[in-house]
Amino acid sequence: MIKRIVLLPDFHHPHHNKPAVNAVFQFIEWFRPDGINILGDALNMDSINHWEMKKGNKKHFWGKMLLKEYTDFDNDILTPLEKAVPDNCEKIFMGGNHEYWVDGLTDKEPSLLGMVEIETCLRLAERGWEWIPWITYDEEKGSYRRGIKQYGKLLVFHGQYINKYHAHKTADSYSRSCAYGHTHDIQLYTKISVDDAKDYHTAQSIGCLCNISPEFLKGRINRWVNAFGVIYVRDDGMYNLYVPVIINGKFVFEGKIFG
Repeated sequence: MIKRIVLLPDFHHPHHNKPAVNAVFQFIEWFRPDGINILGDALNMDSINHWEMKKGNKKHFWGKMLLKEYTDFDNDILTPLEKAVPDNCEKIFMGGNHEYWVDGLTDKEPSLLGMVEIETCLRLAERGWEWIPWITYDEEKGSYRRGIKQYGKLLVFHGQYINKYHAHKTADSYSRSCAYGHTHDIQLYTKISVDDAKDYHTAQSIGCLCNISPEFLKGRINRWVNAFGVIYVRDDGMYNLYVPVIINGKFVFEGKIFG
């Protein structure tokens, strides 16, 4: 049996690329995956942007409310996605560094705990989503750990590094093959070891589904690419990962045009 998984990286709603997202949702409805995974930074969390708070940029926060961000994301992304997938589809929602800003908010205002978290406000558990935070603290071990989901022999997570050679760094840091978002570009690195000349593992970033010319970059060039991930996982854990690139809101998969 082959399981089919779709990875959805970095919407950064409301700064998502609408044509690209529409094409991917059209694909999902056709593909009928066994699982979907929102790979983090699904929301930009503009209303609690700590960088703008630190700069004292009050103009940035005009008209922005966290509850409205959640409602708009639900209407634009989450509910349409739920309608596109089969009833028995496994639904994973992974947090990214932007969703983690909520933890910074509750650190400053502990009275908000249980009231402002994305998994609470969007009722993820009630709607059949498994919530995997970007970072969790293990009190027994006294250490932090990053959120990871495993599909066969492939590890999937939001991402850690943003340097020029982030795939190389990720492959060095992990002992298994992995796929991730966070960097908004596409990069692949293969890691080998003298311990077993026939063995290797890879690290691959899979692009983003957000606007690739964001306001904060003010026209500066970047390596961002609209893309997403499709995984076929076999019973023995072996897998194939494909990364369709979306250009002008369209891409081709198995000879069919989406978008």
